Amino acid sequence: MKCKEIKLFIVFVFLFIQACSTNKQISSSAPLDIIETSEIIKNTKRAEVKFDNLRNRVKVDYNDGKSIQTVILSLRASEDENLWISASMIVPIAKVFITNERIVFYEKFQKTYINQEIDKIMRAAGIKRPVELLQNLLFGRPLSDINKGDWDRIENSNYYVLQSKSGIQNTVFINPESFQLQQQRVYLPLISSLLTIDYGNFKRIDENLVPTSVRITSMRGSDVISINLEYSQYDFPDNLTFPMDIPEGYKLKTLDEIIK
Repeated sequence: MKCKEIKLFIVFVFLFIQACSTNKQISSSAPLDIIETSEIIKNTKRAEVKFDNLRNRVKVDYNDGKSIQTVILSLRASEDENLWISASMIVPIAKVFITNERIVFYEKFQKTYINQEIDKIMRAAGIKRPVELLQNLLFGRPLSDINKGDWDRIENSNYYVLQSKSGIQNTVFINPESFQLQQQRVYLPLISSLLTIDYGNFKRIDENLVPTSVRITSMRGSDVISINLEYSQYDFPDNLTFPMDIPEGYKLKTLDEIIK
């Protein structure tokens, strides 16, 4: 091997070892200044929960500062397309099935139901895929697609912190070791409300590292509402059904009437 070829070979080996060394150091117990924002985004996307079908049980504690209510949910989802939830308080009380185009819902207390297209309403609110948005919130993914748009990096001694420059005002706090989302904050200017979502107690199931506890806090002025979710029985089945038969004798309502 000629001298020039030997030098080129040594340079190549050196660069290869250096690259491998950088890859090993990207996972750290504390944020690293040398890591580019694009690399943080790439690793965060790689660490996201991925599934075709998912189901689990969820214990929900709702606290509005005046009372606390506990509901048990049975949840089924096909990724970014369908979300089905059955709620019970000792006995079944409600069901909801949401696609990106329609919501079907009924509740047993007032015996009312909704069967309404929502795509126009969502588009008017700037939401193209509501199911994807809800699943992102529930399963620890950024509400804004982290691969799209521009993100500012904010200095933090514990997490990689990225803030979206446009669209939904989304700030995400990323674990520097696992690249899982630990917290995200969303400001909703239309209702002057700050939504904070914390993710914890991660558990490895199959190839996914999933949060088993989620705390959602809504702050609007002096009003604070907290919702604690405890997940159990995570499962990723090959097939899922979404049974949604409206009981007879129920009264049809619109979303506007229910929200009021």
